[in-house]
Formats: sequence, structure tokens, C-alpha cells
Amino acid sequence: MNNISDKLVMTIILITILFVFGLIFSVKSPERKVIDSPIMWKDDYSNIAIFKEQ
Repeated sequence: MNNISDKLVMTIILITILFVFGLIFSVKSPERKVIDSPIMWKDDYSNIAIFKEQ
């Protein structure tokens, strides 16, 4: 019985580690999109301001 329970514990630990890594990567990708988009908005806004001055 000890062998079976040890294997179960190891598989549960591996599954939880993979699950946590999956959550981390799924959370990071929307953050990158949110960080990139305001930079583009700032560039567009500064270009619009330059065109208005001319």
C-alpha cells in the first residue's frame, strides 16, 4: 500500500505543479497585452498631437 500511495502523492504533486505553471503563463499573457497596448496608444496620441500643431 505504501508504494501505491507514494505514486499517488508524486502524481498529485506533478499535476499541481503543471497546473500552477499553466495558471502563471495564462495570467502573464493578458498582462503583456495590457502593457503593450497603452504604449501604442501613447504613440498614437503623440502623433495626433504633432499633426494638430502643424
